[in-house]
Amino acid sequence: TLHTGTSSMSYDHPNELLHNLTSQCQILTSPCGEGKIVWRQWGSENTEKPPVIMLHGGFGAWNHWVKNIPELADKYKLLVVDLPGCGDSSDPPRPYDAQSLVALISEGIDTILPQNTPFELVSFSFGGVLSGLIAHAQSRRIKRLTLVGAPVLGLTGTGPANDLIAVPRDHPLDKAAPIHRKNLEKMMVHNPEAVDNLALTLHMQNMAKARLRSRGIARGSVLADSLHGLPCRLACIFGEKDVTLYPDLQTNKEYVHELYPDAPFYIIQNVGHWVQYEAYNLVNTILLELLE
Repeated sequence: TLHTGTSSMSYDHPNELLHNLTSQCQILTSPCGEGKIVWRQWGSENTEKPPVIMLHGGFGAWNHWVKNIPELADKYKLLVVDLPGCGDSSDPPRPYDAQSLVALISEGIDTILPQNTPFELVSFSFGGVLSGLIAHAQSRRIKRLTLVGAPVLGLTGTGPANDLIAVPRDHPLDKAAPIHRKNLEKMMVHNPEAVDNLALTLHMQNMAKARLRSRGIARGSVLADSLHGLPCRLACIFGEKDVTLYPDLQTNKEYVHELYPDAPFYIIQNVGHWVQYEAYNLVNTILLELLE
């Protein structure tokens, strides 16, 4: 169990920061029905270290990792996806479920990485829900799965994470922004001050693009079932105050340790679901230690 301060970076110019970061990446694509999945690549081509594939959460995009990419990219090649139906990626063919989404992502990994290249998988929230199945599909070369804020036993159906207010797409910015801020405070973070200008900018951009309906999948037992017989190592990182977990964090931890008693399970005190944003310095340190 780890403790962290609640201070966050000062991001006074979010769009400038995002522009600078995206200008440094290479865009890769893989098939998604008649469209494409968009992957962004940053970092070192150091062949001694496996590349790191990163999956974001529901209604999100690559930018869920915005505070982690710069530090990790100093040492690793990062491949950060927009999941089907999110961000700049195309919609998945309908009807879709966890298995069909995983098939698209696994095909994408085979498209963007040479077949014999091992890799690390780091997955947040809904990305984590899909990641056990991805590990099995990529069993010949996945090295480790690191779950970040992923609801192992399913997304809770009660509590603040379910009390979000819908924001009409035609709402003017001055009326939409306060609602989005409240939604972030209810579901994504524990400390209201963590909703800085950057967090609000990311969330509003992501919500404007999000088409994938992921909650029905996340409420099921997809991740819990797929953790059985993993072909790789497992690690977990959670915020102590994560409100998305069914039934609670302790039960999720006990389930993981029943299957994998030695799996590292980091709990960061006084932060919420979006732990890699709210406690980015500590999560970056943990990820770098795990990847080493």
